[in-house]
Amino acid sequence: MQKKEEDITKLSYSSEDIFIKRIPDKAYKEMIDVFSKQYHFNNGERMRIANYFVGISERLTHSFNQFIEEIIQSIAKERYPSLAIPEGFASHSECLLSVEQNGLFTFGSFDMAVTENSLQNIEFQAIGTYPISAAKLSQILLQNLQDDKAYTFANNPATTWDDFIQMYENIIADTQTEGVVLVDRLIKQQKTNFEFHATQKELNVPIDIVDLEDVEEQENTLFYTQNGKSKKINRFYNRVLVPEALFEDNYPHNTELWKFRYDKSYENLKFINHPIRLYEVSKRLAPYIAHPFNPICYELSEVADDFRNGKLKFEDYIWKHKWGAAGHCLFLSPTRSILDNIPDKSDYIAQKKVNFKIFKTDDGQEKIVELRFMTAIHNEEIITVPMARLGHLTRSDEGITKFKIHFADNNKEGYGFSPVVIFKEKS
Repeated sequence: MQKKEEDITKLSYSSEDIFIKRIPDKAYKEMIDVFSKQYHFNNGERMRIANYFVGISERLTHSFNQFIEEIIQSIAKERYPSLAIPEGFASHSECLLSVEQNGLFTFGSFDMAVTENSLQNIEFQAIGTYPISAAKLSQILLQNLQDDKAYTFANNPATTWDDFIQMYENIIADTQTEGVVLVDRLIKQQKTNFEFHATQKELNVPIDIVDLEDVEEQENTLFYTQNGKSKKINRFYNRVLVPEALFEDNYPHNTELWKFRYDKSYENLKFINHPIRLYEVSKRLAPYIAHPFNPICYELSEVADDFRNGKLKFEDYIWKHKWGAAGHCLFLSPTRSILDNIPDKSDYIAQKKVNFKIFKTDDGQEKIVELRFMTAIHNEEIITVPMARLGHLTRSDEGITKFKIHFADNNKEGYGFSPVVIFKEKS
């Protein structure tokens, strides 16, 4: 379902629907203290908490929620094409949570660029990125703002911090008090490992943070080693990204590192956010979404000749690996040479570039905004945590503007990881 440019209309918003404002000094200090002392986060080391927050209106939030709901419903009704599952990632129903057994995903992240008069989809993926951390930032901010028209959770103004924590406890631990683990590769090197510590600290259940090299299979059961002791795994909260497993670790063939598999059925084990969800619910779906929030997007394999003959311009598009993450196989400036050297073009999408709205703040800086809504689904209920990335732009001598939104480009004062607060409409 490729979309033509004339088929896309903008869903506009006003300047009152989104703004950037400085975080009060007292609140910012509290955020840094909490993240440093409790989440092992060193501000500005690999990522930075921005000293600005983003405010959005209920109207804009409602539009974002509707977009997410359309995606969820389309997945549930199997409206998108299926793909062959990579070796080692087929899932067994008995090891999945009920929402995943039914074809949906437990955790999701939806990213939107804030353009001049609309939101535009950048990507979405079936993974929880920083929901606990983001919710904590917003909670601290709200306590300092003391504004009864402001709230945190995008799904419902009445959702509380306790509701949010209870849902995550139910998803990750259920009734288990032992053998609940959060697993990733190279734990200490992960840029987002502060979220692991936030999850461990804020949920009222015992959770161990485990490196996958400490997980192994014994007689159809998974165990992990910690402090010299071997313990059985009952709930496996997966944080490993598919491209890192496949392309950096050679999963599932590297059996020295990977001493278990995602495509096996293990005794009395539940995977939370099985990685097959990240493969299926990813950028690969973008060419098939007809919505004002979704920019023009194609299967690269179907338009390769259009790039070669000039019908589509290289400089107007970004090419993305369908289930890439954290910048894996992302071509911001595609060329004919890159096209000719991509071995399997069916692995990529070609997405029309978006032009971010430029916000000028009180310190004379120019900022751009990417909104991220992070969802959790449990028992047919959804809780959504908003956050933002504050990025910057550069201009070449020729007047070409480049937008820099990734954390690696914005680890400087005034930019980075930002709380989002939703404001009720004025009566």
